[in-house]
Amino acid sequence: MAKAQLDEPSPAVTPEMVHAYQRDGHVCIRGLIDAETVLNYRPIIEEISDSWRYEKRPIEDRETYGKAFLQVHNIWQKSMLCKEIVFAKCFAHAASQLLGVESVRIYHDQTLFKEPGGGHTPWHQDQTYWPLEPGSAVTMWLPLSEITEEVGSMYFVSGSHQIGEFGAGGISDSSHEKIQEWIDGKGHVPFTHGAMALGDATFHSGFTLHSAKPNPTLVTRPVLTIIYVADGAEILDPTPMQEFDLKLWLGGRQPGETVSSEINPQLYP
Repeated sequence: MAKAQLDEPSPAVTPEMVHAYQRDGHVCIRGLIDAETVLNYRPIIEEISDSWRYEKRPIEDRETYGKAFLQVHNIWQKSMLCKEIVFAKCFAHAASQLLGVESVRIYHDQTLFKEPGGGHTPWHQDQTYWPLEPGSAVTMWLPLSEITEEVGSMYFVSGSHQIGEFGAGGISDSSHEKIQEWIDGKGHVPFTHGAMALGDATFHSGFTLHSAKPNPTLVTRPVLTIIYVADGAEILDPTPMQEFDLKLWLGGRQPGETVSSEINPQLYP
């Protein structure tokens, strides 16, 4: 896929996928971009992620959250090449279709690299961290390498986006235990889209309960995530857990205003 094609709406999104996302709170879009494009951008994303990583401790010295992945935010601000792929209209168009809106902005991006021997990602809701109007944002999860059955993609509780804020807190052992107990009590069977090829991506709602298994292999599982928010979405009064996001990702905008700062540019149309 040429760079020009990154900036075109994606034909991969079907009405059936939109319906599945709205029903389940998650969907996998196979072949959203081609494998060659992912491979072309992967080296620069890896370089930026390695040079900007703030976690330097050996994995055995970290708490559960630190063992889950190495994280770097807003790589689009750190490299023009990273900006090309993060700002791709084919991704933003897919997000707008799933949200059912005409226009989306970027909230922020992040790389999530699960190292060899990296731990599980505890059950959580992304919306716990976002001072944003409920239902206004969606996360794209794009693997930068093939996801095998052994490593696996994320697990979701289908339909859980409809319950709203669960109240389990941030990503931790505590959130995992509280949500797992609820899952077991309700008899839910978590769903995974399983192995993923290069160019496949999942999207999930801010309130969708999700987690990921540990990485038992000898190679890193590199993932790029991009969070999109509907243009015109309102910023809410933050909970204590959302104050960090309010200060960092919204360019000085305040509760009652809309997401519209220069660090939240419109990506589609």
